[in-house]
Amino acid sequence: MEETNVNAVETAQVGPQQTNTRRIIAIVLVSLFALAVLCFAGFEIKRAIERKRWIQHMKEVVDVPTFYQGIWVDDVHLGGLTFQDAKALLQEKAKEKLEKIRFDLVYGDKRWTFTYKDINAYTDWDIRIVEAYEAGRKGKLEERYNRVKEIEANGLRLQTSLFYNLDEIKDDLKAIAQEINYDPVNAEIRFYPDRKDKFEITEEKPGLFLDTDEVFNTIKQRMEKGEYGEIVLVPTEVAPQVTKADLQKLTHRIVQFSTSLEGSSADRKHNVRLALSKVNGYRLDPGEVFSFNKVVGPRTAKAGFKPAPVIMPDKSMQDDYGGGVCQASSTLYNAVLRANLEIVERYHHSFPVAYLPAGLDATVSYGGADLKFRNNRKTPVFIRTFSSGDNVYVEIYGEPFPNNGEIKCTSVVTAVVPAPEPKRILDKEGKYVKEPGGQFEYVKSRKGYKVTSYKTYYENGKKVWTEVISNDYYRPIQGIIYYRPKAEE
Repeated sequence: MEETNVNAVETAQVGPQQTNTRRIIAIVLVSLFALAVLCFAGFEIKRAIERKRWIQHMKEVVDVPTFYQGIWVDDVHLGGLTFQDAKALLQEKAKEKLEKIRFDLVYGDKRWTFTYKDINAYTDWDIRIVEAYEAGRKGKLEERYNRVKEIEANGLRLQTSLFYNLDEIKDDLKAIAQEINYDPVNAEIRFYPDRKDKFEITEEKPGLFLDTDEVFNTIKQRMEKGEYGEIVLVPTEVAPQVTKADLQKLTHRIVQFSTSLEGSSADRKHNVRLALSKVNGYRLDPGEVFSFNKVVGPRTAKAGFKPAPVIMPDKSMQDDYGGGVCQASSTLYNAVLRANLEIVERYHHSFPVAYLPAGLDATVSYGGADLKFRNNRKTPVFIRTFSSGDNVYVEIYGEPFPNNGEIKCTSVVTAVVPAPEPKRILDKEGKYVKEPGGQFEYVKSRKGYKVTSYKTYYENGKKVWTEVISNDYYRPIQGIIYYRPKAEE
């Protein structure tokens, strides 16, 4: 069987026609490729042109010397304005805003005005204008363009803030308060013991107080709300501590006490009345201590006192200036007990006196023993003294005890000590006894007494309480008798 060479046959079969076909195909392919290249090149050129135009457009949009459209500061649209124009406009708007800040504080026909200058007020428009101008001016071109378009579409609104310092007007408010404020005036009482109408009372007057903290807070709240304008000041009335009604309660006579001068010498009566006259009209305020010696003063001729019998330290009775003053202090003491004032200092005599029960006397000596008492009430008391006939009186006025209250004083002798025999002393020099066989009782022998005194308080006639005033011991006194024998030896 004969083999055939296929490749040889195929090669032998390729002729001129087939070669032309291949050339045509190649040419077509090359042409198509060239066309594609040309098309691509044209597209790229067009794209580059369009890109260049887009970039130019974006630059034209963002690179402007004015504010972008849609930018606002407060209620002012800045779009299209230059920085200088916008600055002038915002500055004017800020001024208008600040000039609206005005508070007129009014009280009666007085008026005080505060403006923005008084509180150092300002706005940050100068910061906001820079912020507004810088919007869309930072970053890459396309970022800026997109931001500008976003602002144009949606707007950018910046708000200025108001700054101020209200502390600047605190001192001014205090000064205003000083013009308005005044202290209340208490009712006052004057005591005229020798008049028929013994008390004169002046009316109280209320004060005024402006609460500057309250005014400050009102201004603060109004500033925060932007509610400017008039503020009417309403100071608070300050009530006085003491009213006329309060003082009228003090005009009641709490107690009247008297002792008798019957049997006394004219000079002794004079001394008792003079001492009490120095107490007449005395006002004793709450907590104040009365001193008899301080008020009455020294018992001297210069002070108007006269010589009269006085108990001397050796228990003898001798004339001295101010004799009888102890009756004045004792009369006052008994009135004070019945007014229930606090006894601070008191001494009894060396022996009971004739004008008062034992245990209810009060001796005094200038520079020594004193009668002192304190006003333990919450209100003043007033002392009146006077004489009528042979009686001297002490009255104490003040707020009355409740329920017709009154105090009665009593004393009880709890022990009696016999008087010792008098001591007899020979008067060799004849100082006291002038005649032979005579004698002189220089000191009288006296019994001793132990006495307890009481005060009892009654309301509507019923006993409420009893308390001890004092426990006194009048020591027995040994008398002294000077004598001379009948015949001189």
